[in-house]
This record gives sequence, C-alpha cells and structure tokens, in this order.
Amino acid sequence: MIIDNIIVIIVAIILITYLSVNYIKRYAPGVLVFICISAFSLGIYVPIVIFDVDLKIGYQIILGMGIFVLPCIYALLQYNNINFAKKILYKRAEKYYSAKKYSKCIATLHKLMVTQGRLSDSLYLIAKCYYELEEYQVAKENLYEVIDLDENNYKAYFLLGNILEKEDDVESALDMYKKCIEIDPTYYDAYEVLGILLANVGKYEEAEKIYKTALDYHAESYELIYNLAMIQLELSKTDEAEKNLEFALVINPNINEAIYSLGNIKFLKGNYDEALELYSEIIKTETYGLKAYYKIAMIYATRNEFDKAMSVIEYLVKEDAKYIDLIENEFVFNSMRSRIATFLKEINEKEIEEKNIEKEEIAVKKNNRKNWFSKETVPQEKEKTILYNDIDITRTGFRKEEDKN
Repeated sequence: MIIDNIIVIIVAIILITYLSVNYIKRYAPGVLVFICISAFSLGIYVPIVIFDVDLKIGYQIILGMGIFVLPCIYALLQYNNINFAKKILYKRAEKYYSAKKYSKCIATLHKLMVTQGRLSDSLYLIAKCYYELEEYQVAKENLYEVIDLDENNYKAYFLLGNILEKEDDVESALDMYKKCIEIDPTYYDAYEVLGILLANVGKYEEAEKIYKTALDYHAESYELIYNLAMIQLELSKTDEAEKNLEFALVINPNINEAIYSLGNIKFLKGNYDEALELYSEIIKTETYGLKAYYKIAMIYATRNEFDKAMSVIEYLVKEDAKYIDLIENEFVFNSMRSRIATFLKEINEKEIEEKNIEKEEIAVKKNNRKNWFSKETVPQEKEKTILYNDIDITRTGFRKEEDKN
C-alpha cells in the first residue's frame, strides 16, 4: 500500500515537472492551471498518506483526477503538440479575415505565433491580410517565408503570382502560376489566370495548351471552354473555336459573350440565318444590344434587304451617334450608300435646326433680362403722417419736448 502511494506521488511529481518545463519552453499559460491543480491535489494527498486518513471513494476519485488523470491527459496533448487553445485562436483569426477585419486578424495571428512559432498556415493568412490591405511588399515577404517553410504550398505561389502581376513583373508571375499548377494540377484559379496572362502577352499557343490541360480536370467549365475558343480565334482556328463556343452554350445558354462571338463566326461563314438567330437573343442586353443590331444591319445589307437594314441603321444612330462613323466606313453598306447619306444629312440638318432654335431661345431670354434691368424706376416719396413721425421720432429718442405739447 505504501509503495502504491509512493508511486502515485512520484508520478505526480514527474507530471508537474514535465508540464512546468513545457510552460517555460512554449510559454503556454493554460499549462499553469493543470500544474496548480496537480500541486494542490498532491499537497492534500501527501498528508493523507502520512497520517493514513481513510477517505470516501468519491473524494479519492476527485483527488486522483487532480493528481494523475487531468495532468496526464494534458501532458499527452503537449507531447503530441495538440493545443485546443491555439486551434481556437486560429479559428478566430480566420473569422476576422472572413469579416474583412484584417488588422484584428493579423494581431490575433501574431499573438498565436508567440506560443507556436512562425508556422506556414499563420504566415499565409497574414500574407492574405496584407494583400487585401494592398501592402504588397509585406505580403510578399510573408509568402516567401511560407514557401521556405513549405515548398508545396501551392496557394502561396498563386497569391505571390497575383502580387507580381500587379507589379508588372509578368515573367515572374507566370513562373509562380506554373509552379502552382505543377504542385496541384487540379487548381482551377491558377489555370484561368495563367491562360489569360499568357494571352495578354501574345503567347496564344501556350495559352491554348494550358486551357486544354485545365479541361482534363474541369471538363464542364464553360468559362474555360469560352476562353479556349477565344484563344483559338486568335490562332485562326475558327472551326475549333465554333465547336467550343457551341459546347459552352450547351452547358450555359446565357453566356452573352459566347452568343455574340458565335454569331460573328456564323456571319463570316455566310450562315446568315443562324447568325441572325444568335444576334436576336442578345439585342435586349445592355452590353451587346447595339453591337448585335449593328451586325444585323450588316447581314441585311449583305442580303440586299436594304429597307430592313435602313430601319436598323436609323435605330442605331438615334441610340448612339458613334455608329455614324462605323456605318460610313463599312464597305458592306456601299450598295445603299446614297440612302444612308440622305438619312444622315436629314439628321444633321435637324440637329442644326434644333441648335438654332435653342440659340434663339437663349437670345430672347437674355434680351428680356436686359430689358428688365434697364427699366427706369421712379422713386416714390414716403408719405409722412403725424402718426409715422411720432413713432419714428419716439423710437430714435430725439423727440423734442415742445413737440410733445
């Protein structure tokens, strides 16, 4: 019995010592609670052993929990580097980031790093905060540190690519995006921005390969399919672009950009009915409405349906005068140039007439204003009555004594 008690006391001392060492190494305030509980319980247990006090089973269980069970559980958690307080703190930082409270997020993560060190997850989240705050240099420094700690952190490469792209360091940005895809071949965002950036610098063949690779993992992405079609149009691969645009519209029939581009292909190939059908789908949209009407007018002119073409042209010019220059310089309308010229002349004459009327109205208003201010005004002498004089003089305080009588 004595040996059992001695073993319990030795184990308790070992646990207290281990937790104390961890407290000093990691500065983990939560450990102090368990050190105090264990020390307090041990302080009670030792006299009980010495004086051979008989305790009820319930008290023995409580004392055993304090001496052995709770400190042992926490020691195991410490040994396996499991700290629920740290996880809670990191979750809080993520919540601040989601709420766009970036300064609070950074402060929370710095507090967390005091206890657990500069780990890649915390540094990456700090970098994201600085990115949102547009402090790109600080964000880059944190991202480079993340990569040093974890070279397979593909999201760090992606965010670093975003920053380098904003700084116009295109080649370095391309390298970062490629490294991101190399680590994670399924990462959608990297494919999308890499393809766009390659297209922007004129590397269409490489961009086409990137989009085709991306579709191996994201076959149903109509955005990637549409982007691929646009690249293929730049490469004069019209047939392939046409098929991809049709496929994109099967997945999502409401892509106005794809409808317009496909209409252009049909028009160039002479499939006028199909082109008209496509353009008609988007004539009510804000972005492509007038553009579609312009193409419709071109189709009517090409098919010698001049009355229909003129009605569309009249509508276009009334809606936006910029189409006058486009129409005048478009060879498709050469066959109806005289009708267009007559219409534009009438429009011009009407504008001149409206401006002249406006000038006349302004001149009349100015003349009326001038006449009004040039009128001679005859000053009217104020009629001075006894009552008026009495009130006036009394108010000024200069009324003479003889006037009162």
